Amino acid sequence: MKLLLQSAAALQLLILIASALTPRVLDWRTNLAVLHPLLRKLFWVYGAYIVMVIIAFSSFTFWHAEAMATHEPVARSLCVFIAIFWGARLFVQFAIFDPRPFLTNWFYQLGYHALTIIFAFLLFVYGKAAI
Repeated sequence: MKLLLQSAAALQLLILIASALTPRVLDWRTNLAVLHPLLRKLFWVYGAYIVMVIIAFSSFTFWHAEAMATHEPVARSLCVFIAIFWGARLFVQFAIFDPRPFLTNWFYQLGYHALTIIFAFLLFVYGKAAI
């Protein structure tokens, strides 16, 4: 379990690579230009907060993988929260987002499907650590 958690921590850092590419791939400069400046800034701030949360999830997992693997109460609660986060991300991906207009080449398609697999893996690992 500890190795699975450490793998999950590393994968969350890899997700940040995709996060760094998102503004360019989705052409935020053009697509957000029509928004009021406050809303445009809000969008960027929300993105930054999500990045910070993912960094925290990864860091806490690296630092406390042993406690998570042995089901210590606070660590277990953190696993529940992280599992809910990634489960909600998967739900949003399938129920709300329609990425087809942006999956314009094989690289973006591969990235999209790889991220889907990673999100499912994270849900599995943290869910398993939580129960």
